[in-house]
Amino acid sequence: MNRLVPTCDRHALYEVAVQSVQWELDFLARLYQRRNGREARRFREDFCSTAALATAWALRDPKNHAVAVDLDPEPLAWARRHRLPFVPEAAPRVRLVRADVRRPRQPPVDVACALNFSWWVFHQRAQVLAYLKAARAGLRPGGLLVMDAFGGADAEKALIERTRKARGRTPDGLPTPAFTYVWDQARVNALDRRLLAYIHFELRDGRKLQRAFVYDWRMWTLPELRELAAEAGFRDFEIYSEGWDTKRRRQTGKMHKRVSLDNADGWTASCVLYR
Repeated sequence: MNRLVPTCDRHALYEVAVQSVQWELDFLARLYQRRNGREARRFREDFCSTAALATAWALRDPKNHAVAVDLDPEPLAWARRHRLPFVPEAAPRVRLVRADVRRPRQPPVDVACALNFSWWVFHQRAQVLAYLKAARAGLRPGGLLVMDAFGGADAEKALIERTRKARGRTPDGLPTPAFTYVWDQARVNALDRRLLAYIHFELRDGRKLQRAFVYDWRMWTLPELRELAAEAGFRDFEIYSEGWDTKRRRQTGKMHKRVSLDNADGWTASCVLYR
């Protein structure tokens, strides 16, 4: 019998809707290789949720090791139940840690990341600085930290975006149903740049999972992050964003280093901080 993941399994639907694990890891590995002339082996996924990146990193090579850190016990338990038992060849090299990412982790790693705008949970400058200092302390010499951000005139306002998603598959082999992923930016306050947003899931059979995820973020700017990175002791700071095909009106899948970024529309940037 062909089973479907229950509607309430928000983590499985999130992974299908939001994450591009192999593409992201390819980018991180290239950055490190280009900078250091050797392959990265140790990886840390901060704000890891269900540890999709950390597990995929370990699966790439028997020499790879990964640490996944999150303060929320629920997604870590999900990873232990739905992910690690189904990758026995990699599971011993993946360490799930429930902890505050503002505490340095040992042993240090080659590459760390805080993706899906997860670090925006910090509303105060001191909180971001504490995280950056801890992240840097947990990097090997030559290591790098990648964080993402978004913005632009069209992105920094209330909006609703709907994206249709085909059937997928969970780490434990169950198929997920086709659904619509809804990104709902309910409110943006220009005075403190506080963003209240939700993720909803709408299945094709009419079932809905409203407010599957709730986000109370501060929308940090790229200059703010650059200044904080320097204060935390990082030596270099680079910005990358995906290319855009004007004829096909879609992204190219290739990342490019930027010295300027058009703010007329929405943009998403990957910020690379070098130890």
